[in-house]
Amino acid sequence: MEDAKRMKLNTESTLYPVLSEELIGDIPLTSVYVATILNPKNISNLNSILPIPELVHLKRVKEKDILLFPTNGINEEELHVMLKEKRFEISQLENNFKTVMVAGIPPKIRRQYDAVHKIWPCNFHSNKYLEKLSTNTLFSELEMSRHEDFMRVAIDVAKYAKENYFTKSKIGVVVVDPKINSIVAVGYSNTTEGPCRHAAMVAIDNVAKTQNGGTWGVDDIPREHTELNENGFPQDVLNYSRESHGMIRFGATWFKGKSELKEPPEGPYLCTDYYIYLTHEPCVMCAMGLVHSRAKRIFFGVKSSNGGLKTLCKIHTVKNLNHHYEVFGGLMECLCKNL
Repeated sequence: MEDAKRMKLNTESTLYPVLSEELIGDIPLTSVYVATILNPKNISNLNSILPIPELVHLKRVKEKDILLFPTNGINEEELHVMLKEKRFEISQLENNFKTVMVAGIPPKIRRQYDAVHKIWPCNFHSNKYLEKLSTNTLFSELEMSRHEDFMRVAIDVAKYAKENYFTKSKIGVVVVDPKINSIVAVGYSNTTEGPCRHAAMVAIDNVAKTQNGGTWGVDDIPREHTELNENGFPQDVLNYSRESHGMIRFGATWFKGKSELKEPPEGPYLCTDYYIYLTHEPCVMCAMGLVHSRAKRIFFGVKSSNGGLKTLCKIHTVKNLNHHYEVFGGLMECLCKNL
């Protein structure tokens, strides 16, 4: 299925969430045996006599039809034997066994529920957050405007890097701490210095510099104690960004080790709870780097031919990973394409 409808709120963006198949796909169906009960009052203990733990999300009764058991390759004769072994009174049933396709897993959102409930009644508990995410109504107009402001900085970082350091089009990244509404670090691709120095990887390394770490150019960062930690920026890029975006805050809160915290949280660790804004969809390497750095949300402008969040794959939806972030594409897409 296509992505959820795109969000357009009098802004320059057509934002869309990049969701897992669990949210955008149809619920897989499975085959079950169904029969008509002569007297529905006689099956009040059906779940205890004939439990189906893998299908607990389904109602056992639809009008006079009752759900007996998954087919699982079992023929009707074997079903009779199984029901007798379970001491189920087959005499309560009309002799009309039939197979029906029902929801194989619980629905996660209202659209999925509406589709499978028509086939066979099922339980459903609406999750308001997932509903907003899947219908692309998560962000208010004010929030969208703020996202665009940060992406404009990423676009200008890419332009600045191209005009001052490189000759070809580049990619810009900004990392934002939404708790203080401040850009804590920036990044731009610099593969002339090494093949791994993609914009997102550079930005992650710059975040590390605000936490007494970092690998690339550590000796070049300022160390004076300002109100906010500005070690996540090359000084000239910081000066340029401040001049171009005077209403935006720059800098990270000063790093404290766990020994300095009265109530240590999960971190502080790299991009934990941070939002990342990239002019282009990150490659698979960068997408995994953002997983390992514990980013919370990723916003990108335009898809890339080797993108790891939508084009080639959706790294953030792989279940076996130990961290997952949300992904949104199409933020200021047209301006990002111009890069």
